[in-house]
Amino acid sequence: MAEHENQAEHTVEEHTHGEGCGHETVKHDDHVDYLHDGHKHAEHDDHYDEH
Repeated sequence: MAEHENQAEHTVEEHTHGEGCGHETVKHDDHVDYLHDGHKHAEHDDHYDEH
């Protein structure tokens, strides 16, 4: 991922995005974003970035 973006309010501990998590996936450059409550989340270290 090129730059650090806004950190999502929702944390990795609260919900782990991945196969079978119930959220739609969207290919974004070299990673996958997850559509979550109208936001796109991408895992970044120990948190999610909002896109």
